[in-house]
Parts: sequence; structure tokens; C-alpha cells
Amino acid sequence: MTVTEITKRISESENADWFKSISVILKYPHLNEEITLKGATSIYRYVSNQAKGWSEFDEPLPNELLISKNYFETLRRSIANFIESHSKGINNNLDYYWNNDIQRKVNNPNGSVFNFDSPETEFLLKLFFQEQNLFTGAYNYIIGSINFNSKQSFLGAMLAYEFTQKNASEITKRRTAEKPSITRMKNDFELMLSEVDNQLITHLKDSSDKFQEYTKTIDEFKGNKEKLFNDWFINTKGDFKTFNSDSNTKIKDLENTYEELLRLKKPAAYWKDRATTLKAEGWKSTYILTALVVIACVTLYCLLWLTPEGMLASFLKGESSAIRWSVVYITFISFLAFGIRTLNKIAFSSFHLARDAEEREQLTHVYLALIKEEGIDEKDRHLIMQSLFSRADTGLLKEDSSPTMPSDFAGKLMNR
Repeated sequence: MTVTEITKRISESENADWFKSISVILKYPHLNEEITLKGATSIYRYVSNQAKGWSEFDEPLPNELLISKNYFETLRRSIANFIESHSKGINNNLDYYWNNDIQRKVNNPNGSVFNFDSPETEFLLKLFFQEQNLFTGAYNYIIGSINFNSKQSFLGAMLAYEFTQKNASEITKRRTAEKPSITRMKNDFELMLSEVDNQLITHLKDSSDKFQEYTKTIDEFKGNKEKLFNDWFINTKGDFKTFNSDSNTKIKDLENTYEELLRLKKPAAYWKDRATTLKAEGWKSTYILTALVVIACVTLYCLLWLTPEGMLASFLKGESSAIRWSVVYITFISFLAFGIRTLNKIAFSSFHLARDAEEREQLTHVYLALIKEEGIDEKDRHLIMQSLFSRADTGLLKEDSSPTMPSDFAGKLMNR
């Protein structure tokens, strides 16, 4: 893991304050150096830089210095695993796990540890690559394990002595004088890095919290808008379904009404024309009837008041001529009475049929209106259709009746 990933992981952790507060002291007694690091990010940065620095040496390192390389690499992996494992959720035993997993490795390295950028490391590596047989004596002298078991060990220790003692040469004096200052600068720099890391973690955590709050606000706003939209959509959908259903029903009713209108338009027009024709025939028969009545009255008047004297005498004498005229007159009056009676029945029958046709026309319009307003059921439809298409009583025949239509035929007519 990189330092950036470690910083982000800590800033998002609920234990961020604890990770910012932990500290370690790296002691290098053989180097007369002690480094204090505060904050998990600063500790990881320092260890990671040391591991990276040791890994950048191309030439093979001596086994004594491989201890330092392995130490920092192992410590880096341990810190990364610790942060990865304990940065999620709240853990009240972090001190225990830290001391058991990390602090124990810091305090108990498997040998003397050197920083890759320390002057002693540079001296030992240069001596190893130039005078490898003197390396062991110099290394033992620096770590405080002096053993002059050979000439090379002694010479290596002497070189290390000149390197470390201030009065050995002008160069070593300068290095010895500058070393405490450099050490303080390194410690101050590490402390400043720790403060910067903690500030960065605090800033990232605050930003993360604000971002989460802002995200939560957006999610709530989005949820409210989605709820409003869903409610509006559901209501609109319900209204649309109702409107669509009502519209389809009205359209269907209008189609039914239109179909009924098309079926009954011709009969209604026929009944209207038929009523007009029957009225004309009725008035015509009435006029002829009136004329016959006038003729009958005139002839009776003439017979009674204008009868010749000879005819009356023949009646009194019982002559055959009188009987003959009587038979002729009676026959004439009989035919005249029969014509008047027939014309009377024709006239009244015409007026009756005209009125019946008018009523059928009006009943047709009423029936269409009832269909439009849905104010008629199937039973009433059968009754109305039977009334519309039943036979009318003409009055010309004795005991003339008006039988109703068969129900099945009326049903077929309505369902066409």
C-alpha cells in the first residue's frame, strides 16, 4: 500500500484519532541516534522510505546489512496489514494489538539495524565494495562488538575508529560535529511530517464527513423527489386510467348509440313520411265523406220538398210505378250510406295510423336518448323494440288486434 492509500484509509476510519495519536521511538544505540515518530501515517512513511531505500541498492548487500533491509520490509508489511485490518469499525483493543503486532517488532529487531541513508551505512557499504576483507572488523567496531581475531579485523576496526572519532582527522571532526545537528534536523523533519500527516488526516476526515453529510442530503433530496414523482406518477396514472376507461366507455356508448341511430334512422324517417301521407289520406277521405253527406242531405231535401204531385198520388193509389221509384231511392240511399260508413272508417283509420306513426317516431328519439344516458336496461329495450315494431290497429276490420313481435326476433334486431 502507498502512503496516499494509508492516509485515505485512516481518514475514513472511525478510529482516525487513535491512528493519529500513536507514536514509536526507533532507537539506534550503535549509531547514537533516536527517532520519534507520531501518527500511523508518519510511521508508515518512514518505514516505507527505509524499505524502498534499501531495495534500491543494485549490488548484493552483506548479510549484516540484509538484516536492516528485511527488518524494514517486514515492519512495513506488518503496519500495512494492521491498518488494513483495524481501520474498519470501532475497536477498543487497538493498543493491545499494536503493542503485540508492531511495537514488539520495533523493540526487538533480529540484530543491529542501520538506516540506508546514515553515514555509517554509507561508510560500511563503501568499505564492503572496496575492501571487503576489512568490512567485518569495521562493522563489529560500529555495533560495539570488538573482536581482533585477525589483522583484517583490526584494520577494519581502525578505519571505523577513524570514521567515528572526532580527533582522527579533519573530515571526521567535521562529521562528528555535524552529526548531532543532522540528527536533530531529521527528528524535527519527521515531527513536522507527523504534524502535516495528522493535519492532512484531520482535513481528509472532515472533508469525508462533510462529503458523507452532503451525499446523505443529496440522497434524501433525491429520495423525496423520487417519492414526489412516484406519487405524482401513480396519481396521474390512476387519473389517466380513469379518464381512459371513462373515455372508452363513452366512446363505446356513442358507438352503440350511433349504431342504433343508423338502424332506426330509416324507420323513423319512414314513420315521419308515413304520418304525413296518412294525414293527407285522412283529410282526403274526410272531404269525400263530407261531400257524400251533403249529397245525401240535398237528395233527401229534394225528395221531401220537391216531389211531383203525380208521384205522391201514385203512392196513395198504390200504383206499381210508385213502388219502383221507392225501390230505386232506397237502393240509392243504401249505397250512399255504405259509402259514408266506409269513408268514415277510412278517415279515422288514417288519422289513427298517422298518430301511431308520430308516436313511434317520438319513441325512437326517446329510446336513442335513453341509450346515450345509459338509462335503459335490456328488459326495457325489448319492450321498446316490441312497441316500435308491433302491428298497428287499423280499425278497418272487426276485432282487429295488434300482436307483439316475437321476443327472439326483437333480440336479433337489437343485437345486429
